[in-house]
Amino acid sequence: MNSTFDFILTVGSIVIGILLLTGHGSIFMGGGNSKKRSSMYDEKKMEKASGVALILVGIATGIDSFTTGVAAKIGYTIVLVAIFTVLVIYYQKKCKKK
Repeated sequence: MNSTFDFILTVGSIVIGILLLTGHGSIFMGGGNSKKRSSMYDEKKMEKASGVALILVGIATGIDSFTTGVAAKIGYTIVLVAIFTVLVIYYQKKCKKK
């Protein structure tokens, strides 16, 4: 990837993550069938979890922008998959309304 794109992705992810984490980024949670989602999940918990995940993605991308090896790129991909896997599991276990 181009390093300029990496820096844009890093800054964008961290800024949007902070907005979601502080409760000011609900606009970024729209899309899809939001009416059904809001009836099934706690939106505030989802915003906070998404904020943490985006900050972690931003940090991982920032670190990855300074690496060039194939092993580092594979590690970056594994970290991204792990972040999103944990996010989905968190949604299913902790954010579901009972």
